[in-house]
Amino acid sequence: MDDVENIKSKVDIVEVISSYLPLKKAGRNFTALCPFHSEKTPSFMVSSERQVFKCFGCGEGGDVFSFLEKMESWDFRETLEELAKRVGVKLSQVKTDRSKTRDKLISINNLVSKFYSHLLNKHPLGAKAREYLLGRGIKKPLWEKFTLGYAPVGWENSLVFLKKRGFSIEDIALSGLIVSSSTKRGSFYDRFRNRLIFPLKDSHGSTLGFSARIIEQEVGNEPKYINSPETPIFNKGSLLFGLDIARGAIREKNEIILVEGEFDVLSLHGIGVLNVVASKGTALTDKQVVVISRHSENVSLCFDTDLAGDAAARRGIELLDLAGVNVKVIRLSKYKDPDEFAQVDPKGFKEAIESASNIYDYFIESVSARFDAKSVIGKKKIGQEILPMIAKISDDLVRAHYIEKLAKILDLDIQLVTGAVDKKVEGLFVNDSKSETQSVGRSIDLEEYFLALFISQEEPEFELVKILAVDDFQNEQSRAFWKWLRDIIKTSKTKSFKKLLIKLPKNLGGFVDNLYLVNISPTFGDKESWGGELVKISKRIKEAAFKRKLKDISELLKSAQVKSDQKKIAILTKKFDEISSQLRQG
Repeated sequence: MDDVENIKSKVDIVEVISSYLPLKKAGRNFTALCPFHSEKTPSFMVSSERQVFKCFGCGEGGDVFSFLEKMESWDFRETLEELAKRVGVKLSQVKTDRSKTRDKLISINNLVSKFYSHLLNKHPLGAKAREYLLGRGIKKPLWEKFTLGYAPVGWENSLVFLKKRGFSIEDIALSGLIVSSSTKRGSFYDRFRNRLIFPLKDSHGSTLGFSARIIEQEVGNEPKYINSPETPIFNKGSLLFGLDIARGAIREKNEIILVEGEFDVLSLHGIGVLNVVASKGTALTDKQVVVISRHSENVSLCFDTDLAGDAAARRGIELLDLAGVNVKVIRLSKYKDPDEFAQVDPKGFKEAIESASNIYDYFIESVSARFDAKSVIGKKKIGQEILPMIAKISDDLVRAHYIEKLAKILDLDIQLVTGAVDKKVEGLFVNDSKSETQSVGRSIDLEEYFLALFISQEEPEFELVKILAVDDFQNEQSRAFWKWLRDIIKTSKTKSFKKLLIKLPKNLGGFVDNLYLVNISPTFGDKESWGGELVKISKRIKEAAFKRKLKDISELLKSAQVKSDQKKIAILTKKFDEISSQLRQG
């Protein structure tokens, strides 16, 4: 057995995916909101039996390797190494070029982080950075905890430091630590100069990039903060500052306090609030939301921005709701940011955490304070802001609660408000199909639904294979699978579908995986209901097959009539009448 098969035999895809997403049992499968696209109704399915996943909304699917490659942006070797660690399999030492590049860049970042940290803590050049931190109420044990550093004045400090340790210009440039000169060809200079350095790490503590803040406000027109550029290992939108340090406290409290900036995190740690991370801005990304939902079911937002009036913030909140995260808001009172609040009134900030409002209560209170709910114009303004938010609440009971609350505020009949919200909900989605198969996913057609239903029983009534002929299926894979199934049932004595699958041709493996992932209603769990549904769906497939045949014959008839081929016309007309009769009889 090779490494891949060995690992696959020991890894449970449900366990792996549940460490990223909250999975819910759905019949024989598990379901969740898809992490790869935004959706309101779960269409992401995981099969424990087949060890595969598929989203019937966006089409992403595969095995545990495919999931991790997509989720973490890893190559195959990186995924293999991670899974090998999980199950204790020792791999051969061969690494892909991408894996080697990742290791090299992390080594460069970890090394230069120590360099910056040494300059901040022990070198005379770091004196003004130390003074700056102390002036902001950040003490040495705290900045050491977060491995802060200082990049001194000068054009080539980190460049020279890394070159002396054997790293090439190409690798240092790839890390984003140096910038190509626009005036001198082939020349490079340090990206970070005379700045306080914040290492940006993943949840395991590997340094993937840096954020750097100026400490002398009079410096030209330079931005207050600059970050590492996108690199093979760094993507700002997928990281949360401080997560590597906060993991234990988050797990203990089952709550994340989400702030905007690094100093917010530092100051909250300074007063003993340890379950805090920074988003590096209010516009939460899909990837950050996935990371948050992986670590906690609850998040309390404490942003400088007025969340009710910030479209980007509202979008992030919608994503958190869709991910099943309970969202609250910590109010800043008279303070401009969490950093100032914690520094000036630590006790008050902790009380604010305890009295945090549910995000939708916060939205409704905010808009009610800005507009007059008794006036016609005020009602309209309040409705324009709040109705779309309520419509996007994923939980039906929670949505009903806020419909009732809004109706009371506006002094309107609850049915009127419910109707307005329903219209917003309808506008969010476009149904691709009017058939019963909507419940099993937009990309599942009637033939696939029939086959998924057929194999949903561990010991199906194999006699029912006679209700449809192979030619009744239009889809090529559906036809091939049904032919294989009919043929093997004739020669096999087993009544177990699982045992039959051992002989399944490899070219049909992926197709059958997808059939297993279709969420069949528990209504069809007993044999009688199952058989009744099969017969009903088979009639529709048979009817569609008859209509296709009639269409084909019509085309042939037109051709025969043009050629005045009376013999062929007679044969085709007879066949047309026979099939029409069968269609009428159902």
